[in-house]
Amino acid sequence: MANLSRSSKASRDERERKLKLKHKYENRITLARYGKESLDAGDYGNALKKFMDYLHIMAEIKEVKEAYSLRVQMFDPKKEITEMLMISHIFFEMARMYDAVPKFQPDVQKCLEQFVHFTANQPFQVVNSEMVRKYLKKSNFKNPDLFRNSYQQIYVQSKKCYIVTFCYGDDHNITKECREFKDWLLNYTWGQQVVRHYYRLSSEAIPKCEKNFLLRHATRLIARPALLLFSKFILPAILK
Repeated sequence: MANLSRSSKASRDERERKLKLKHKYENRITLARYGKESLDAGDYGNALKKFMDYLHIMAEIKEVKEAYSLRVQMFDPKKEITEMLMISHIFFEMARMYDAVPKFQPDVQKCLEQFVHFTANQPFQVVNSEMVRKYLKKSNFKNPDLFRNSYQQIYVQSKKCYIVTFCYGDDHNITKECREFKDWLLNYTWGQQVVRHYYRLSSEAIPKCEKNFLLRHATRLIARPALLLFSKFILPAILK
């Protein structure tokens, strides 16, 4: 009888926990909005609290111990892409706020690592990388190298090669060789600029090609031979 009573109480507690979590989840967007409003008003303490409250709810929903344990693989890329974008921006905004206080440098690093994780290989990768670049250009970060490294890590971790993948697919040898070329470019400042412009322009052009039958086939007809020649004769000399 006692076991039955304990089991019944555990069931009630679990139902209550799920109801409370459901209610918190339904109000998570409001928390994120309040956080942004507080940030814009210069109330950084309240902004951090609201952002962390939002992230704690997401951690509880995804059944992990803390916000820094959230991973892209836990989200549906079709249904939760907006959520992933918001998470990436919240981690970036938190990194900016922590950056103002020297003792919070480890927190800056952790937030930026999450920002990069939720940015690389996502549809909004180019948008987020441009956001970081613009902040680096106009902001006086206490730890600019951390933000600069995060900007570069987005491209290092990215498996996207828009034009090459469009022409040859994700697993073709030419695609893999071009990724190696991208990694080589990222070793140089001028190469980083080349990669940035490539991602920005190709991310705009390729979706248009995919939607237009004639443009799609014409692009592949022109680009495939050029990429093949580049892979066979130029890349070996560069990557030797």
